[in-house]
Amino acid sequence: MYTKIFIRTFPSTEECELFESILQTRWPDLIGKASGVRFTAWRNPQTPHISTVIWEFPDEQAQRTIEKLIEEHISKFTKTLSPKTITFSGAQKMELKS
Repeated sequence: MYTKIFIRTFPSTEECELFESILQTRWPDLIGKASGVRFTAWRNPQTPHISTVIWEFPDEQAQRTIEKLIEEHISKFTKTLSPKTITFSGAQKMELKS
């Protein structure tokens, strides 16, 4: 399993909500271009101007496919809204469940 995490800090809650609405309208159709991919979006009510997106990929090819789609369909919005973005990519090393 491969993961990519985006943590985006927007200048305002409104801009964060606008970006999330773009994700909600675009990703349902786009995600079907790579099978076995999971997308989750998170927001903490204490920091409503920060959006966290977690992608989970079955393999590196699926990750490359989604990253290409991000570049083609989502990057123009992040450039317009100018959030501060931190990313993490990596392979899963351990999972614990109870």
